[in-house]
Amino acid sequence: MNKIYMPIFIILMFILSGCALSLLNSYEEPKQAKFVSEILDKASKKLRSKYDMRTIGTGIGMPDGVVTMLALSFEKTGPLSREEGRRIIVDCVQEMLQIINTHERIRPYLKNYPFTPNDIEIAIFLNGPSAHPIYYPDFDVISSTNEQINYMFTASENPKRYMKVEKEKFEEALKMVQNENKQ
Repeated sequence: MNKIYMPIFIILMFILSGCALSLLNSYEEPKQAKFVSEILDKASKKLRSKYDMRTIGTGIGMPDGVVTMLALSFEKTGPLSREEGRRIIVDCVQEMLQIINTHERIRPYLKNYPFTPNDIEIAIFLNGPSAHPIYYPDFDVISSTNEQINYMFTASENPKRYMKVEKEKFEEALKMVQNENKQ
């Protein structure tokens, strides 16, 4: 009896694996995923070159194919003054928004058009020279999320936890940078 079932079992396994491979090969990536990839790649290349940073992560919010959020994370040598950090993060947000909002093929898939600082997230993780950690009184992370700039500080006594986070509204930071440029 076992000799009869074994060949049938093997034949069934080949048929089932062929069906599974056929399904995998017929999968086509949604258009918006391709467009999102183009946008993140273009923004990443431009910003890492402009500010001597290394891209360390990307993020996408795309429930049911609708693009709700795009994110980039970078690593950069610091420390930076608050003014330098503000200038860099504000420019990164504006550059990314410009790339998203001028990419005509993504528009039908965006939850909000035009995208705003509320729809993107950018984080820059700072390391000192020779990849040494940066501690308070300098910030070691600056990010833009939910239309807010966050300066995050770590203490050497507890390097795995932020001891302090200082916040600015994105619009206020943008005005400070614009006023700086006028002078």
